[in-house]
Amino acid sequence: MYQKYSRKDVCRLLNWERDDSSTIYGYKIKNGTCPIFVTYEKKENIASSTKYEDQFINNRVFSWLTRSRVSIESTETQEIIHHKENGLRIFLFIKKSDGEGTDFYYMGKVKPIVWSETTIKNDNGKALPIMNFQMELEHSVRNDIYDYFTR
Repeated sequence: MYQKYSRKDVCRLLNWERDDSSTIYGYKIKNGTCPIFVTYEKKENIASSTKYEDQFINNRVFSWLTRSRVSIESTETQEIIHHKENGLRIFLFIKKSDGEGTDFYYMGKVKPIVWSETTIKNDNGKALPIMNFQMELEHSVRNDIYDYFTR
C-alpha cells in the first residue's frame, strides 16, 4: 500500500502474460483483475470527454468515472457490478497530477457500492454516456496520503 508503481509494474505484478501497459487507458479488465489508474488533478487542456471528476468522497470511498461511451449495459460495467459473482479483483492506483511522472500510488483493493449511468460532454457539447461508481476501499486511506490528494 502507498508504494508507487508504473502501469508496466502492475501488469507484471498481476501476472499478465504480456505487458499491456500501453493499452491501459484508465483501467483494464483482464484475467480476473481490473487495475484502475487515476490522475487526481486533470490538465485543463485535455478533451472535455476525458475530464473525469474522480475524487475521494471520504477516506474510505472513492468516486470514479469509467471511460466515456460506457453505459450500464456495457460488458465492462456488468463485470464490475457483478465482481462478487465473477471473482473480479479491482485495484485502485492514483497519482496527484501528470507532473508526478508515470508512477501511481497503490491505494488497495476496492469494490463498487453504488453506481449510476450519467453523461459527460465532448468538445462539441454532445452528451456521452459514462458510468459513475462509488468504490469502497478495503482499508481507509492513511490520513497523510488522503490529505496529499485532497488538498
